[in-house]
Amino acid sequence: MGLRIGIIGCGGIAGEHARGYLSCPGVEIVACADIAIERAQRFAAEYNVPRVYNDYRTMLAHEKLDAVSVCTPNYAHCEPTIAALEAGIHVLCEKPMAINVAEAERMVEAAQRTKKMLTIGHHFRFMPFIRFIKRRIDEGLLGDIYFGRSHALRRRGIPGWGEFHIRDKSGGGPLIDIGVHALDCILWLMGSPQPVTVSGKTYTMFGNRVTFFSAWGDYKRDEFDVEDFAAGFVRFSNGATLVLAASWAAHIEEQEDFSQLVLGDRGGVMLRPFGPSAGVRIQSSREEALLDVLPSGFPEKHPHQEEIRHWVACLRGEAEVLVKPEECLNVQRIIDGIYRSSELGREIRVEELAPPRKEEEHPHRPPRQKARSSRRRR
Repeated sequence: MGLRIGIIGCGGIAGEHARGYLSCPGVEIVACADIAIERAQRFAAEYNVPRVYNDYRTMLAHEKLDAVSVCTPNYAHCEPTIAALEAGIHVLCEKPMAINVAEAERMVEAAQRTKKMLTIGHHFRFMPFIRFIKRRIDEGLLGDIYFGRSHALRRRGIPGWGEFHIRDKSGGGPLIDIGVHALDCILWLMGSPQPVTVSGKTYTMFGNRVTFFSAWGDYKRDEFDVEDFAAGFVRFSNGATLVLAASWAAHIEEQEDFSQLVLGDRGGVMLRPFGPSAGVRIQSSREEALLDVLPSGFPEKHPHQEEIRHWVACLRGEAEVLVKPEECLNVQRIIDGIYRSSELGREIRVEELAPPRKEEEHPHRPPRQKARSSRRRR
């Protein structure tokens, strides 16, 4: 019997999911839902989806689904995910997992309580050379890992579509948008250590300037209330540390820098997920010699489609979920910790995050304030 899939949210990223599902034999997208019914209808027409809904709850109630992809904006990841899990449906939710730790914890709890699979769309893990180096690291290539450095930097790349620049909708700026991918990747390579303390600072230096030019499209400058640069430092329970930075706009040499560095006592790894220097490099030593290895010959595969194919294999009981929600919860803790540290001006212990939620609190509102620049503007 084939797998019956539903899509919740029919924006741009939903197309990646649809193409992935359609590449898998025995899989059918039977329904899609979006609050903008016209968008859902266009999506259905493009991907030959037979039924369309303007409310995901109605779709969950009327369709016999095996799994759903949640492709909604960031602020609407939590509720559809929990609703689907409680309806007995497995969930692949797009990144970021949620807009704060409280929501992410609710999602993990729902998956554990319902015993349904939940995974998050971190497609970097499905790039062939990243999976290759992860296997080598697990075999002991780097020895005792003690340090990581994660970059997710754009010189000019503020999104001019959607609501990425509005905190209540996105949860933050580049840290939670593109930094979340790099952060998930490097934590995975480092062995998914447990974060203990987080320190960070966010800056809004360009995004709210009327004269700022973004080649990625226009947006309303007066609505821009997120950071355009973030930096952080993390201590883990095993003694390792991590330095990270994320930007949509910064005066850097490259147009993009997504380099990820992992250091151990036996070797180091530098990888870049895309761009002209994409690939992985291994540095080590033997006696007095310095060794540099450049693995090559990796197959060209589309990571989003590989992610969906793996998910389909999980649904069929042929594989175990690679991107575990508990690991993604730690990613969310670090992101929340950087935002909170910047707000309070001090280091944050992880247990300070996500205190017991009061009933009157808005479930989609991040517990933090607008990012502030380090200098005044006229």
